[in-house]
Amino acid sequence: MYKYKFKIMAEIENPRIRPVGDLLNENFFVPRYQRGYRWGKQEITELLDDILQYFDDSKPSSNKKNAGKFYCLQPIVVKAKQWNGNNGENTSGWELIDGQQRLTSLFIILTYLEDIRQFYDNKKDIFRIDFEARENCNYFFENKKFIDKIDDTNVDFFHISNAYKYIQDWFKDKLALRLDVLKTILNTENNVSIIWYEAVDNNKDNDDSSIELFTRLNDGKIPLTDAELIKALMLQADLYPTYEERFVKQRLFEIASEWDDIEAKLQDEKFWLFLNDTDYKPSSKIEYIFKLLAEKWNEFEKQLLIKYELKDGKPKHFEFLVFDKYLANKRASFLKRNEDDKDILKPVNEIWKDIKEMFSTFYEWYSDHNLFHYIGFLLANEKNKDELIRELINLKLTKTDFEDDIKKRIANSVKIKSEIKQDGKKTGVIKQLNQLAYNDDNSEIIKVLLLFNIETLIKHKKENAKFPFHLYKKEITSIEHIHPQNPPSIDVDEERTKTWLKNHRLSLFTLRNIAENKFDKIDAALLKIDQLLVKYDKEVFKIFFTEIIELYTEISDFKETELHTLYNLALVDKDTNSQLNNSFFDIKREIIKENKLGKYVPVCTQRAFSKYYSNTPKEMIFWNNDDRQSYFNAIELVYLSFINLIVTGNGN
Repeated sequence: MYKYKFKIMAEIENPRIRPVGDLLNENFFVPRYQRGYRWGKQEITELLDDILQYFDDSKPSSNKKNAGKFYCLQPIVVKAKQWNGNNGENTSGWELIDGQQRLTSLFIILTYLEDIRQFYDNKKDIFRIDFEARENCNYFFENKKFIDKIDDTNVDFFHISNAYKYIQDWFKDKLALRLDVLKTILNTENNVSIIWYEAVDNNKDNDDSSIELFTRLNDGKIPLTDAELIKALMLQADLYPTYEERFVKQRLFEIASEWDDIEAKLQDEKFWLFLNDTDYKPSSKIEYIFKLLAEKWNEFEKQLLIKYELKDGKPKHFEFLVFDKYLANKRASFLKRNEDDKDILKPVNEIWKDIKEMFSTFYEWYSDHNLFHYIGFLLANEKNKDELIRELINLKLTKTDFEDDIKKRIANSVKIKSEIKQDGKKTGVIKQLNQLAYNDDNSEIIKVLLLFNIETLIKHKKENAKFPFHLYKKEITSIEHIHPQNPPSIDVDEERTKTWLKNHRLSLFTLRNIAENKFDKIDAALLKIDQLLVKYDKEVFKIFFTEIIELYTEISDFKETELHTLYNLALVDKDTNSQLNNSFFDIKREIIKENKLGKYVPVCTQRAFSKYYSNTPKEMIFWNNDDRQSYFNAIELVYLSFINLIVTGNGN
């Protein structure tokens, strides 16, 4: 049996001020438990603004008498270390426990200013930063691969490349100040300095380790996410016997690589918004998995590991706190077992297996054509997504039974619950599908139309088309009247109105050849359009708009009772809805066909305006009775195929 204890180390002491110029030629090592480089435009801009402000304030001519001898950045915490670099060479320097965001940003700024150091002092090289988790980082930095283009090889290089671009952009109108900024950073006086803390080993059991010190120091700064804190614990290599070092480091490196792969896949917007809504934006997407697992490990309301008052909500870093306790318990249980040849990483491996299994489940749902659409529908309409996902994960069913279960859940979700009202009061009588009404029942209408579109794509697997839930959630969903309504408020913007008038002038000429008994009214309308195009009057247009929609409804013999029902409603995004602007059917059809806005138009909306559902489409000018009935029948067929699953237990 392996006998080992947790080797705890590192207490910070020897705080001192070190100018940045004093750090040149130093070597820094960023361990894999650290978060990657994440500074964005705001942080880079604020740092450069502060340096420039200090330069102005410290000039002899400045009125500021309290500029100070240096501009001090937040502390950097380091520990002396020797390591083998990416190229295999033995390197002596500093393990960077805290402050790598600031130090890396200074490195990028100095790299940008490298060409003018010849006018100041270029005897020393810029300090070197070695990222343990990035095998080719030396090549990346030494060859300055972030200068000419955005390097998206991995997430760290991507953010470093972006930071360099932000620095370039900041200096665009300040080129004459480049040397002044460089001097301010590297001067021996009136310079940029950092508070330097060194962590020293002392081999006392109750002292903080590097990883624990890293965790404690980062609370309250550019906040570490729970996922990053968890990663730090999981990849802590200095807990194990030195004779296991090679095996431990190799396995932890594999986990770090797998972690990055999971994170990269979850960063895919299509995958992420299949699972989540647009308002949930953790910087580390893998945190979503820990959010779900933390509840499971804490046994929900039993609060097995971390207790808190429900009225107060979960404590800060809840997922990390649960993980910390859960891992500690697994390690304690592991140490109690009297077994030979134990896998000393078993506690970590077991937890990592849970994480990978949950991710694999998500990816299987996303990759399977039917499950993607059915689960995507449920998640798009479910408020408590986390509870739904936990329920689905816990279902121990065959794939066929699992899909059947999901379809029944969809049926219960889409089943109409709105009641018929009489004199403004609910009657207790549930509406039929054809009684759902625009405005009163919008959420149920959207749900029915979404299912209609999704089932259409499922039935046409050969096209391999997937419903874009990411666009559905990002672009505000709107309900469009296929035949125009007479809205309570009329858009009177002159530019948009004149476009509307010109489009409808052409449409009215076409109608003139069909509705011979309406010649006089159509000619009068054409005359009014010409007059408004010459001299626009918004009040006159409001009256004319109402008249023209009524004329169009009269010519098309449209039933007013069907205007606001599923006979006449389709899904579009808000921008497309605005562009359609209560136009005639033929005009809307052309706008959707051209799709100049480049928006996603749901397949069933496209089909409605192309009269795909109509038995014998006679013309493309009106949304006539046959068109409406055929369209509604297609919607009803899909709706009932699901409802019958919970009424009779069998689908049609």
